[in-house]
Amino acid sequence: MKGGEKSELSLYGTATGVRAIENPVRRHILEILRGGEVSFDALVGSSGRAKSTISAHLSALAEEGIVGSRPGDDDERKKIFFLTSHFIGEFAPGDRISDDLSEYASKYRDGAHDPFNLYRLMYRTLRVSLLIEGISIDPFLRRSGEAVGEAVYFAVAAPDLESFLDNLIVFWERHRLGRISDISLSPISFAVYDCFECVELPHLGRPACSFDSGLLSVLFSRQSGRLMEAVERKCYAAGDPCCTFEIVPVPEK
Repeated sequence: MKGGEKSELSLYGTATGVRAIENPVRRHILEILRGGEVSFDALVGSSGRAKSTISAHLSALAEEGIVGSRPGDDDERKKIFFLTSHFIGEFAPGDRISDDLSEYASKYRDGAHDPFNLYRLMYRTLRVSLLIEGISIDPFLRRSGEAVGEAVYFAVAAPDLESFLDNLIVFWERHRLGRISDISLSPISFAVYDCFECVELPHLGRPACSFDSGLLSVLFSRQSGRLMEAVERKCYAAGDPCCTFEIVPVPEK
């Protein structure tokens, strides 16, 4: 590491608190484990490091409550590893944005009689504050969206897909989440204009609607009766004129 530079940190929530992981080998191991259970041999093969090195890192991660293990299905001597924590986000100093936070707060002027304007200001200011410091909480926002999706599904549930989409349009507009338009059924896709989550975020060069992605994934999963993923293809934060989502089935393991 060069003098004065700070490396990226991955943040994981455990039963005893948040753990910050800086070591690149451990970050690589955890990134793989976020996809599901992985054998020790597979972790060694993907890392290009010696077995003793990976074993030492896994032991340290286990002591911190970040990973766990179980005996292999075919050979109990070969361990299978998995996460016992959840991925919160990352701290990447190089991704800091230079926007002036006061510029965002000053946009609140004549919405005093509409509490929604204040809530939108609070959300935007909090997220921009974190981005200014180089902190991304996209995984945390996604899990929050998934939790909200479970709570509000009853409000949009319908006997068929077309009615469900109609309910979704009304729900999004009623709660000022945006305006759903340009709907296609094969594959399922649609645009969201004036997106609550990102329309006033600075230009990030990438999709930023993690909360909406989690929310939509759960809503379509509950409606269809199988796991579905809301994939954001376009986003205001990426410089696009609207946000677009495609709903795709999650392959069964």
